[in-house]
Amino acid sequence: MPSKYGVNVELYNGSLKPYEINNKRPIAIVGDDDKIEAGLHIFSTVEDAIKEVQKGTIKNALDDLKACGIHTQVILSAFKPSTNSDTDAKKQENLTSCLEAIDALKKAENVVMAKAKFIAAPEYNDSGVYEKLKQVGEYLRAVYAIEVDADNETKATAAVKTLQTKTAIITYQKVIRVDKAVRPLSMFLIALYAKVMAETEYGFSQTFSNKVIGGITGIVDTVEFIQGVDCEADRLRSEGITVAFIDDGIRAWGGETRDEDFTSLHTYVIFYTAIETIFKAQKSAIDKRMRDVLKNVVDSLEAFYRRLVANNVAVGFEVTVPSDLNTNETISEGKIYIKHKVQEMPLLKNITNRIYRVTEYSQVLIQEL
Repeated sequence: MPSKYGVNVELYNGSLKPYEINNKRPIAIVGDDDKIEAGLHIFSTVEDAIKEVQKGTIKNALDDLKACGIHTQVILSAFKPSTNSDTDAKKQENLTSCLEAIDALKKAENVVMAKAKFIAAPEYNDSGVYEKLKQVGEYLRAVYAIEVDADNETKATAAVKTLQTKTAIITYQKVIRVDKAVRPLSMFLIALYAKVMAETEYGFSQTFSNKVIGGITGIVDTVEFIQGVDCEADRLRSEGITVAFIDDGIRAWGGETRDEDFTSLHTYVIFYTAIETIFKAQKSAIDKRMRDVLKNVVDSLEAFYRRLVANNVAVGFEVTVPSDLNTNETISEGKIYIKHKVQEMPLLKNITNRIYRVTEYSQVLIQEL
């Protein structure tokens, strides 16, 4: 209680609320293992996780990450493989367990104090798995991997015909790991994207496409890639399927979505990262007096976008508090609408060189005499 007479001093924090980008991007692996207890687990490194598993799809996926040499936090959503002797029943039981394990990732932040930013359920190829990954991926604003069951362009294109995805990396190829094991491509692409994002504070604005994939030495399901003409790699990419081909190393080619709003995964990752940053920064303003915090909220938001522009994440922005949205009624109810207009930095995806053969420089030959 302040004193009744004399001098009182009250200290307030009038500085801008920092918008800190969360660069923690744990990789969540959903799958079966015959050793680790069913449920959610978290490990500081891939190597620590490998020590706790024994045999199953989780162990296989962890070996993929280890081959890539990635250092990251790993979340495991594990289940015990079915022991049913009936093949069809066993498959259905494992599928049901897989769907439940994917759904369990929604609670990971409360259970293991970490939120998955990459999700994969390798070796579980089923439309039900695709839809559950999509649901949880959108819920967590995470990138997830889908492995369609195909071995050529025609089958792969048919397999994705009904899929609508925003942040999915869709693959179908099998590749050869450094230890000669034949593996799905998906975990290697997840590791590549995670590495790209971890390189800098603003790595989330980079893409994994056209970068060399670590951890593999060959491709089983090869894809035609020819510069300057229509080819399999480009056609698959336009269908939202990411492929690998050999060109100065084994490279990833993709990052397109199967979404009607935004065609690039890169766009969603940028805006989802911005949204999460805004959520975290602005939540402290809730239930404060409007005059105390509103200007700080807007000024801090503009400072955040200026950082994005300065670091080539965004091209430009405008933040306003429009009067047509903020009426007397909405303001008196404690509701404020802030309008953001933002353009992300586009990726260069095509260069067209126009070369004209001319004769107008022929006189140069005479001038040289």
